[in-house]
Amino acid sequence: MPSRLPLFQRPLDAFYFVYLVLHIFITVVVDSAGILPPDSRPSFQKALLKIQIEENKDPLMANVPVWLYTFIGLEVLLQLPIFIGGAWGLYKDYRKTYIVLLVYGVNASITTLACIAELAWNEEFVLTQEERQKLIWIYSPTFLIPVLLVVDMVTRIAKWDVPSDAKVEDRKKDL
Repeated sequence: MPSRLPLFQRPLDAFYFVYLVLHIFITVVVDSAGILPPDSRPSFQKALLKIQIEENKDPLMANVPVWLYTFIGLEVLLQLPIFIGGAWGLYKDYRKTYIVLLVYGVNASITTLACIAELAWNEEFVLTQEERQKLIWIYSPTFLIPVLLVVDMVTRIAKWDVPSDAKVEDRKKDL
């Protein structure tokens, strides 16, 4: 087995690690506000949500639609454990982490793309072009980084030494 490099000697993994750790905080402190009943939100969460709604003019967080409520639920129930396990797996340089991060990347990029599309083209939102662009910029990292993660993880997994069908058949004959 090849020796494992320390995390910060693997720049892309270090970037993903920092992203995942930061996203633990973002999910728990910021995004979960979208699914918590208003009365149960701590004051700091209410303040952050107020900034997103009033200063950033985010219509999605002002009145969370059912589909977004579902996506935030997925973030808390599916993605949050992946952030923790994925960060640990990257730190330890476990290859099996690639599969979990691939699942996260696909889920996060699709759900965020739906938010970006809604912000860009929903004409019911009373937003100026500048306000739309600002919101798209705010949401874009949580689309672009998962897309990068998907491409990178698929590339890494494709390089795994997997026996060809011929080798598998030869092994079956030996049994």
